[in-house]
Amino acid sequence: MKTLTALLIAVASLYLADSANAQTSQWSGTCHVTFGGKSTLHDFEGTVDSEPFIVTITGIDNPANAKASSVVTVKADNMDTDNDKRDTEMYKTLDTTTYPEIKVSIADLTAAATKPKTGGTFPQPTVIPFTLDIKGKTLPLTGSVSDWTYAEDKISFTVSFPVSLKDADIKPPSVLGLIKVKDEITVQGKLSLTRK
Repeated sequence: MKTLTALLIAVASLYLADSANAQTSQWSGTCHVTFGGKSTLHDFEGTVDSEPFIVTITGIDNPANAKASSVVTVKADNMDTDNDKRDTEMYKTLDTTTYPEIKVSIADLTAAATKPKTGGTFPQPTVIPFTLDIKGKTLPLTGSVSDWTYAEDKISFTVSFPVSLKDADIKPPSVLGLIKVKDEITVQGKLSLTRK
């Protein structure tokens, strides 16, 4: 669920591309993800970092039609809620033995698809559509973009979105049928891109 946020980075790179130098540009990315949920007993929160990833931008010579592609991967067993017992149950629920990775993907993402707003040095994306691969399911999702910062050859921003446990076919355990986790998990990814 957490990895989803990393995809947003790819969109940012559309605006930083050097159209004068090349038709293809690559950016290295990192993503720190925070996720949280609510239950009938107490709320919980956890974190996970993505594996290093690359965003590739094609058609740089025409930024309005440039396209970004990337796959961001999180190791499900690296998700940490700072509670060993809860983490063990979370890994069982996610079936991390069968599905060890959670992936967020964008393919041929255009600037127009991010509904950019103008006013800064570069258009700022307000949303990023992506697909989330989790526990054998592929979910189309859209994240909201905030905290946009642009500097030469670097971009950082935050992407936030909800994930439905039901849609992902994830059934969290309940305790004696009394303590249940609510369906919506919130995910927030802090992204950073650096031009290679």
